[in-house]
Amino acid sequence: MTMKSEETMTSLEKALYLLFLFGQDPFVYTIPQLAEKTGLNRTTIYRNIVTLEENDLLMKNERDKSYRLGPMAYHLGAIYLENANYKENLLMILERIAMESKESVGLARREGNRVVSIYSVEIHQPVKMNDKPGVFYPMNRGTYGKCLMAYHDPKLVGRLIDQEQPFEKVCKNTITEKAELMEEYRKIRENGYVVSIEETFPLIIGIGIPLTGSTGDVKNVVSISFFKEENYLEKMETLKDLLFRYKKELEKFIV
Repeated sequence: MTMKSEETMTSLEKALYLLFLFGQDPFVYTIPQLAEKTGLNRTTIYRNIVTLEENDLLMKNERDKSYRLGPMAYHLGAIYLENANYKENLLMILERIAMESKESVGLARREGNRVVSIYSVEIHQPVKMNDKPGVFYPMNRGTYGKCLMAYHDPKLVGRLIDQEQPFEKVCKNTITEKAELMEEYRKIRENGYVVSIEETFPLIIGIGIPLTGSTGDVKNVVSISFFKEENYLEKMETLKDLLFRYKKELEKFIV
């Protein structure tokens, strides 16, 4: 959700904006921290936070007066997953891919114009590579955002890029220019897979493939992440082949 000026935001927009912040790192905020982050008046923040808390969308830690997402947020997320027809079988397939690859595996979905993490399987890695389910992904870096925006409406994507720029250069290979990003999308569609090499974090490589739903649309992507090694190019090819081997099986459970 894009932050408007406080003067043009409705009360509902302020409440939603604050709620969405709790879906971003560090996921826990005090009212002074929210005021510093948003520039909103503390009284306005307090009033909205109390309303969200009363409706179980936020929970308060009485020790340090911080807030985090509450049980109603979990309830709504669980309903979303159920209505999206994500089956237990889908997670079992991802776990098999993780066991075979011995790497981190995840699945993300595009809802409207946002890309959200759905599943993350971390079996063998001592360090967690994928974000927890429910986290939104940017359109200019990483396997999730790049792949699903590559298969989205190109005219709409062009407008979204204009709205999002300037992109932050978070790692040495992060794409920040519109022309380069549009070319990257073209290559993803042409190749049928997506690659991310040190775009989001140093030494982190990602390889992913789009998944076609029952309606013929590409709204899901499955990806494997691993640490960069001397033979990482060969490893990427091996993991890509592994994903394609499971592609049809995964697509049986994709809407």
